[in-house]
Amino acid sequence: MCGIGGFAGTGNIGDFRTLSAMIERLRHRGPDGEGMALLTDQGWREIGPPVERGKVGLAHTRLSIVDLSDRGRQPMAFGSGRLRVVYNGEIYNFRELRMELARTDMRFSSQSDTEVLLAMIASLGIEKTLRDINGMFAFAAWDDETSAMYLARDRAGKKPLYYVLRPDGSLFFASELKALVAAGVIDTDDLDLAALHQVWTFGYTVGERTIYRQARRLLPGHYAVWRDGRFQTREYWDCPFGRHRPDGRKLDDLADELEEILSDAVRIRLLADVPVGLFLSGGIDSSLVGAIASRKAGVATKAYTIGFPDSRFDETRYASSVARVLGLDHETLVVRDDMRSSCEQIARHFDEPFGDSSAIPTFFVSGLARTKVKAVLGGDGGDELFAGYDSYEEGLRLWGSRRQRRMFSRRASLSGLIWDARRKAAIEAHPLTMWEATLGPFRRRRLFSKRAMGAVRMRDVYSNRQRWYERVAGADFLSQMQYVNFKTYLPDDILVKVDRMSMAHGLECRSPLLDHRVIEFAARLPPQARISENGERKVVLKHLLRRYLPPDLVDRPKKGFSIPWAEWWSDTDNLELRRRWRLACREWFEPDAADWLFASRGDSADMWHWRAFSTLVFMERLR
Repeated sequence: MCGIGGFAGTGNIGDFRTLSAMIERLRHRGPDGEGMALLTDQGWREIGPPVERGKVGLAHTRLSIVDLSDRGRQPMAFGSGRLRVVYNGEIYNFRELRMELARTDMRFSSQSDTEVLLAMIASLGIEKTLRDINGMFAFAAWDDETSAMYLARDRAGKKPLYYVLRPDGSLFFASELKALVAAGVIDTDDLDLAALHQVWTFGYTVGERTIYRQARRLLPGHYAVWRDGRFQTREYWDCPFGRHRPDGRKLDDLADELEEILSDAVRIRLLADVPVGLFLSGGIDSSLVGAIASRKAGVATKAYTIGFPDSRFDETRYASSVARVLGLDHETLVVRDDMRSSCEQIARHFDEPFGDSSAIPTFFVSGLARTKVKAVLGGDGGDELFAGYDSYEEGLRLWGSRRQRRMFSRRASLSGLIWDARRKAAIEAHPLTMWEATLGPFRRRRLFSKRAMGAVRMRDVYSNRQRWYERVAGADFLSQMQYVNFKTYLPDDILVKVDRMSMAHGLECRSPLLDHRVIEFAARLPPQARISENGERKVVLKHLLRRYLPPDLVDRPKKGFSIPWAEWWSDTDNLELRRRWRLACREWFEPDAADWLFASRGDSADMWHWRAFSTLVFMERLR
């Protein structure tokens, strides 16, 4: 895991100072080393006068996980120097790929996956390379022969990659927005107001959008080619849900297949030249990953859990029980309100407003793990792939088949029936694009200034979700919800949160459930293997986990990874936040919105309070 940055242009557009500025902002991602390379009129240089300019630049900060020697340092050149790469992530099957390449008499000088990546591109081309590698990654590769820069991102979107295309055709890219700001290629006053509305509607910016109008995010499963000022993006992988006919297989057979795939996914993610730990919440996903790591892979893994004094949010007793059954070395940290002083730092790590307060416990559990290990396994992806969210059951109750609506029906008051009718009308007008929106028209008018309201068309706020719905419009409703979540909420919220909070501590987080083989397996599951007729979610995951854990640790109510955020703030604290909001946010927001945003009690207080806090921290940095 590392940080990458760089640029490409038709003329000399940057220098070592540009690359150094990017490295400075990315050093937390790679504290073990750094490197630069600049293509000048005299050729490639790794060191030179700060003002020496070039048309291509590559920058890298290194977190060494595989091949800890200097032979794994980047930017890395291959063979005659035709290809150069900066790369963030891991290719888990690089050893097998290396053996295949060695049969063609290809020689290697390191034990790193980076060199294998370069050899693959050189021998097979970019698209076949992307289809053959199994990993999490974001990389930039320059080809001297074709004068082309390739940007690529892994299938699920584990690793981030942002870019700016300037009017002169030049390209700048980086792992985080802050590096592009440091390079001087983003006008921070030029906000994408549709993205700002997205943050408050869904909790995150969606798809290619970022908070800055000039910066865009490369989509998961895509790569881009820059050549002579022209930039094209192409999709190399997708996995729509609900397109496969059920084959009538029994649950035991499905669990057997999943166990085989997931066991190998865990095995290859435990391969490293440093110790690998485990994030253990005590929930289904992380418990299953831990069970397979300890029982199948036979690895004595250290497990890390975050807890809270408030029992409504605390799951440490379940995590401790799981660790005891599996024989895991278990360590817990309790997060208290006196740790709130770190929260402005946490908000700043995202470089844009970010509405998910579970970033806070993720930050602290990452810091706990980093004291002992440099990489961890996590359970990310289980809810999206195997239908773990409450919202899926709610969606089926309202818009599923007749049988599903009857199955999940509930008694409701008159106001509840009216609310359901309004939601059903909205979904029929904008299928799934408005699903999971947390900000309705009334609150939107109370929140945004007239200028911010008038500058945005609401279809632009929802369009990034609409494109994915259209791909699965003919699938069952559960598959539609899962696929849209897989393409939006997972990469744009969950994986952003995990990446930023783990990399804030220089910690690599690996997700076996997001192995593309697991994703493809989940996408073809029949609905009843995801949600049963009695409302049990994650049916096949739980069926598999019962082979490793007793029923009382499997069949228990789900708790979200949330915190009592709003309750951490006293009335005096909230008065100060309201004062700051009125000073910093008045251009795009109603000043008086502070009165209901910064409340310690009330409907969804934690969500609104954190979202306002994150926005406030961002806006204050713009002043």
